[in-house]
Amino acid sequence: MTEKLLVRVGQSQQEPVSWLVWSDSDSQIIASGELEHSGLLGELTEKASGRSVALLLPASSVQLKKVALPTKWNRKLERALPFMLEEHVASDIDDIFIAIGEPSTIEEKHFINIAICDLAWLQDWVTVCSDFDIEPNVIVPDALLLPDAQENTLSAIQLKQQWLFKGNSWHIGAVELDWVNDYLMLTPESEIVHYSPADTLSTTKVLSAKEAEYDLPLAIFAQSLNTAPINLRQGPFAAKKKQPQWWRDWKAGVIAASVALLAFVSVKSAQLFMLQQEADAYKAQAMSVYKQAFPNKVVRPHLLRKQIQNELDALSGGEQGGFLELTNHFVSIYSQVNDFSPETFRYDRKRNELRIRAKAKGFQVFSQVKSILEQRGIEVQQGALNNDGDYVIGEIRIRGAA
Repeated sequence: MTEKLLVRVGQSQQEPVSWLVWSDSDSQIIASGELEHSGLLGELTEKASGRSVALLLPASSVQLKKVALPTKWNRKLERALPFMLEEHVASDIDDIFIAIGEPSTIEEKHFINIAICDLAWLQDWVTVCSDFDIEPNVIVPDALLLPDAQENTLSAIQLKQQWLFKGNSWHIGAVELDWVNDYLMLTPESEIVHYSPADTLSTTKVLSAKEAEYDLPLAIFAQSLNTAPINLRQGPFAAKKKQPQWWRDWKAGVIAASVALLAFVSVKSAQLFMLQQEADAYKAQAMSVYKQAFPNKVVRPHLLRKQIQNELDALSGGEQGGFLELTNHFVSIYSQVNDFSPETFRYDRKRNELRIRAKAKGFQVFSQVKSILEQRGIEVQQGALNNDGDYVIGEIRIRGAA
């Protein structure tokens, strides 16, 4: 993103909030302004959309420290860092937030740069921004974004009723106008490089004006933002991984489709379970019938279908084959004829003849049955038909090869 929104807050949420939109590509201010208090941050929601956002904290609320280490910086030292600081901070160690900067080595001694602030205070500011859909990419103390200071010098700028200072040894300060001259008397640096008029400064130190670079404080901060030496957006304040735009656009639809798919799979699984139970019941019934029909045979469940087919083939090839063949022809008519009910069957093995006594709804039903069987190449004889109330009773003889 080539445009940034800088939001500089105060120590309390009732203090004014300064903001500025900066273009990196053009190196110029696009817009700037001030809100009376944090409750008006909603006015910046639209400006934050599509831009990188930096939350600038007052230097007076963030303490920088250079911590000496027993060895080179590593993960174990990171876990031990809070215990190393307990004797050097006035607050309970659990109430402060420690942001880790860059490690350094000075005269073969190891150090780690850190920033410390009140945990609840920072959480409140992050929450307020989030409430207005403003998600900072960078959180940094304002004075740390002053131009780098050279050896034995301080970079300085006036911001409202304060002077902000930055030294070259991991040091920043924010001093009220009434105390600034006393502060300068105590600092070891001999030169002050200032980026705003220094008429109010009364000091014996050398004052070097950068008049060509005078600008709004937030504009000067914006130019150093890309090289900020620390970002407090870490640990519990680490930015969540941003979801891609396609996911945000399709998230609701994908979730709905997933729920529907899950419901479909659940229903189909239940149906499959019920069908499997029904199939198991039919299989058990088939095995029971097979045992009754062939009591001397061993039932093999996985070969049951083949066993039944083998037994039928054996019957078809024996003396009962004619009966089965004629019965098979007769059974075929049921799918084609309605209101036809056989009552008795008699089979004459010598003549290979099957006699069926049946009843039907009318005389024409018997004619239909006779016609269907003859079309199958079966010899058919129809006996006498008698009317018995609502039904017609009669006999049909079908004959195969003797």
